[in-house]
Amino acid sequence: MLGSMKNTLVATDYPNLYRSKESEIFYARIDTGRKTVKKSLKTRVLTEALSRLAGFLAEQGRDELPVESVSWYLAVDMYVQRQEMRPHLKPAAVESIKFFSSRAKKLVARDIAAEAITEQMCRAWWKKDALSVSARTANGTLAIVKNVFTMLQEAGSIKSNPASKLERMTLRSSNLNVPEKEDFRRIVEEVKKAPILRKWQKKGLYSEAADMIAFLAYSGLRIEEARRLVWGDIGKESISVPDIKHATSRRTLYINASLAEIIESLRRERRGNSPDDPVFAIESPRKALTNACIRLGLPHVRIHDLRHFFATSCIEAGIDIPTVAKWLGHRDGGALAMKVYGHLRDEHSKEAARKLTF
Repeated sequence: MLGSMKNTLVATDYPNLYRSKESEIFYARIDTGRKTVKKSLKTRVLTEALSRLAGFLAEQGRDELPVESVSWYLAVDMYVQRQEMRPHLKPAAVESIKFFSSRAKKLVARDIAAEAITEQMCRAWWKKDALSVSARTANGTLAIVKNVFTMLQEAGSIKSNPASKLERMTLRSSNLNVPEKEDFRRIVEEVKKAPILRKWQKKGLYSEAADMIAFLAYSGLRIEEARRLVWGDIGKESISVPDIKHATSRRTLYINASLAEIIESLRRERRGNSPDDPVFAIESPRKALTNACIRLGLPHVRIHDLRHFFATSCIEAGIDIPTVAKWLGHRDGGALAMKVYGHLRDEHSKEAARKLTF
């Protein structure tokens, strides 16, 4: 009978970090007072082990860093590991943190001790980086840089935050790319014609792409909300929309006449209409939408522009912004919608005033 494989843990120069004498894999180990908690860090690389150890310590409710003096790259990795331990952080948020963190490492040309990074170095980096990307991307990166330094400051690794005085870039409202209603109808018809033009047999796929495009434009739903819809969410007069930002919450969207036609088209095309069946079989009509715009020679329309199309149509129809915001799933009483679409309301009011006579 084979005996169990030995796994002798040897202490390293870093608190709570051990290494297996047999496999050379690093382990995290802490004494809680009642018991010893041990976890494999699944790496033989020291820097990776220290980064994962930071996440393990955060998971155990400990705020200390595994090392007093840390390089900038390692500090950023430790920050990411800590964020991944946050139980309520959504996967999309984690991916966003990872993206901005990879950019944050470019604060220095090569990896150096975090404590060696000066305020002047941060200013020089920010001056260059802030002008090389969009304001939103620059601000996201700056937030990570500041947060990493704050983490190090709280742990006693550095005395002050050298990036604390850097100011965020001003976000400018971008011009909305909203197709005219006639152009939108042409786009939908072009998507429907695609299988005929290419002599493909998968007409159902492209027919559903057209219906999904129209559905998004007539409902204002986010693409992820549409993906999660099941037939049980759709009633005779309203749709119970799953909230992608608040798992236990939903909002009610009342069905307008144009949306009702699309829903009926989907019911006819789809064989499965039981309450638990998804409304859409495709993930996204993005390619069909892009190709239709190219063939028609129209400006590129993104999936999210369909949401703008809905909001713009509502405002042009005289629907007040707080109501539009509620239909869009905003929870700020219309503040964001006012910022994005407020100028449209003003233009519509001016046009209405020109028609007024006494």
